[in-house]
Amino acid sequence: MDDQLSFAWAAAQRAVSAGRIGIPVALRLIDYGQPDHGRLPALLAWHADRACTLLNTGPVLVWAGGQPASGQLDVQIRGRQGQSLLLSAGAMAHASPLVALTVIGQRGIACWEPDDLASAGSLTTSATSGPLGNDAELSSRGRDLLKAIASSRETGEAVGLGGERLAAGRPRTLAIPAAAGRSTRRAIAVTARPLGVLLISGAQTHQEMYAPAFAADPRCRLIGLTDENDISPRRRLLNEQLAQSLGIPLLDGLDDALARTDVHVVSVCAEPERRARVIERVLAAGKHLYLDKPLAATIDEASRIRAQVRATGARSQMFSLVHSPAGERVRSVLESGRLGELLSVHCDWFFAKGPAGTAQFGEPRREAAYPTTFEAIESKRELYNIGVYPLAMLAWLLKKKVRRVFATTGNYFFAEHQRNGMEDFAQAWFEFEGGIPATMSVGRTGWHSHPAGGVQRTWLTGTRGSVCIDAYHPRLEIWSDEPAWPTPARSPEDPMGFWGSTQRAVGIVAKQAWLAPSDEHADVRHFVDCLAAGHDSDLPAESAADALEALLAAYQSAAAGQPVSLVRP
Repeated sequence: MDDQLSFAWAAAQRAVSAGRIGIPVALRLIDYGQPDHGRLPALLAWHADRACTLLNTGPVLVWAGGQPASGQLDVQIRGRQGQSLLLSAGAMAHASPLVALTVIGQRGIACWEPDDLASAGSLTTSATSGPLGNDAELSSRGRDLLKAIASSRETGEAVGLGGERLAAGRPRTLAIPAAAGRSTRRAIAVTARPLGVLLISGAQTHQEMYAPAFAADPRCRLIGLTDENDISPRRRLLNEQLAQSLGIPLLDGLDDALARTDVHVVSVCAEPERRARVIERVLAAGKHLYLDKPLAATIDEASRIRAQVRATGARSQMFSLVHSPAGERVRSVLESGRLGELLSVHCDWFFAKGPAGTAQFGEPRREAAYPTTFEAIESKRELYNIGVYPLAMLAWLLKKKVRRVFATTGNYFFAEHQRNGMEDFAQAWFEFEGGIPATMSVGRTGWHSHPAGGVQRTWLTGTRGSVCIDAYHPRLEIWSDEPAWPTPARSPEDPMGFWGSTQRAVGIVAKQAWLAPSDEHADVRHFVDCLAAGHDSDLPAESAADALEALLAAYQSAAAGQPVSLVRP
């Protein structure tokens, strides 16, 4: 048994037993060190049994994806009270196995960091931590898990354990409508300097990030801020606040503002439920689009936007983190070729925001197959809002579409999310064209769940090597006698601390214990570079639609408790 992973399990058990992270609710494990392909199911059954003990739960739903013959296997498990477990194992043909263990509690996270987290090929000893002999080494529950894993692999369906009744009659496929049309005309030319940028929607949206980035670029000029006529009084006031803070006019009449000849680019931050219709009006006016994420709220909306972008020839880009320092490192590793052929990708993206520990734990979440509301003042659907980041990165890296997904969602941390019927955590498995598997754990895990902005890691495995890219490696760590970072005050306008403006208003200070490379303007700058060069962005509306389709399929899967296939024309 490898000393590293053995110690990780033991240390995690001590942290949980001492109550340091509150009630443990989810777990992520990666063990790419088993030398024998055929032992992967038993290895994951062994890990899953131990994980169930750590989380004090029994498995009620088991799903397995991938094939040991390809050197990798992923298993998702739902516990009796709704706990979520995501375990991945692989047999590497090289001496750089990946090892990771993360235990998520209601009040914090226990995260194992192996040697030399940022570089490939660093672990030169076997990381095997499960049984190497026969299946008799498994406990009775472990053997039940092994049977469930085998059954799920054989049938392609999730397996119920312990009397779990699987949902019947739920959708098992998600049909993607064809988006016909080719570019027939060009949007307004971008030869003018500076580029005129129009903002749609103001404060307490991501426009608080995008607008300063456009304003900081000498190639751009903010023309004004506008919105639909029938917005709420609260939204109107927030629009006025951002326009005033930026020193730009608030323009009445969305269509009149879009008709201005000095407007070349529009940054759209309307709420998700009305985002698509605003985008369609922008495209009808022949403008280029900088898009908030995710693209829209439904499959049909995404299809209409695809068709309209093709018809107008507008250039577009959805905000993402692919041009962050960590995103660029991921691309650099892949383009270097040192990993060989890419075999799998695993992502953990958590945001350390909000006062965690207030949700009532004990009942599994019942997901909606077709969500209609994605944001409220005090909560957001976090699969939708955070899951889009790894999916956008995968679309950017792989240039392939998702063809199958299995997902689970949970309410673990925030009473506000629970009260509004919005998940604060999710785990999912995606199969891309060509059979490449990817997994992700995403969620908003509380202010004190990380020394900086949240656990954000991407693991890549290839035929020649493996690597973990951490958004907070490299970093500057500071130890001193300064006061500990305080629990933030809550704004009645923004209890979860989503927005920079409300954080400043109540005196929330940034965490300073870890300082890592960052570039807040990188994404906007890339889009302006593309406009200046006259070519498409590397994350246009087409890719944004792909990511949205995968997210909406994940909701259907979480509701049904079964995998969902995306069927495209």
